[in-house]
Amino acid sequence: MQPGLAGASEKEILDRMTELREEIKRLKEKRYSLIEEVRSLRQERRSLIERARLLRDQLRQLREKRRKLVEEVRSLRQQRRELLEKLRSTVNELEQQRKIAAELRPLARRSINAIRRRIEELEWRQQTQVLTPEQEKEIVDEIVRLEALLQKTLEARQVLQELAEKRAELMGLRLQLRSYGEEIRSRSERISRIDERINELRQELDKLSPRIDELTKTIDEKSKEIDRLREEINSKVQELRQLSQQLKNLYTGMEKERLLQIYAERKRQVEEKLKRGEPLTLEELRLLYASQLEELEEEGNEGREEDTSAGG
Repeated sequence: MQPGLAGASEKEILDRMTELREEIKRLKEKRYSLIEEVRSLRQERRSLIERARLLRDQLRQLREKRRKLVEEVRSLRQQRRELLEKLRSTVNELEQQRKIAAELRPLARRSINAIRRRIEELEWRQQTQVLTPEQEKEIVDEIVRLEALLQKTLEARQVLQELAEKRAELMGLRLQLRSYGEEIRSRSERISRIDERINELRQELDKLSPRIDELTKTIDEKSKEIDRLREEINSKVQELRQLSQQLKNLYTGMEKERLLQIYAERKRQVEEKLKRGEPLTLEELRLLYASQLEELEEEGNEGREEDTSAGG
């Protein structure tokens, strides 16, 4: 209660009570508005926290995918290095075989079938004709020479065949090397795209975190304001109750004053009646000799109690 209202009039108390009711209404509306605002802010914060959680999950999945791709690229590069080493070795072997093949190529161009037919002719002649020792020796020497030539021709053909196979192997290695390069390039491009996406998600997450902190601070401040308003409302409600009791006491005092005036007037009338020598009733005697209104009220209460006891 305000100190200035200790001895206030009925109008002052009623005016203050009206003022308090308006203030309580205004404070409650403000508090309700703040509660709705805090509810909205908390909903926004929950949404942002959920979004941040999803972003972290996506970042974790992207980082895991990136880690696997990096491992694959590292493995492919290792395989490519091994393949390059094998390719260099194959090139060296091919160069050596090319040198050998260059020397044997004229020999390889000879007809194997022609050499074989010539050997067969000489063997047939040796078997079917009568030859002198000198002729026999010439045929044998020619057969030996042709067989040696046939062997060298076959070896030359084999070298050329191996050279062709080595070339095919070299081509296959180069194709495989190109394939490794494409695989590495493809995965590197995927890693770059993942890095871009990770950067985008991190930027979004970096924006969310301060906003969540800002919302938390605002919610705390408004929650404290809601608590302060509740305390202020309770204080004003308490003051309103005290004023209501004060007004009730004031009305009781006013009623008592009215009764005192009635008592004084009736006592004056009884005293005038006594001066005139007129007989007094028991009620008038009680009124005449009571020192104050409370005694009459107490006697009246006792009389009522006795009547009640007698009736019982």
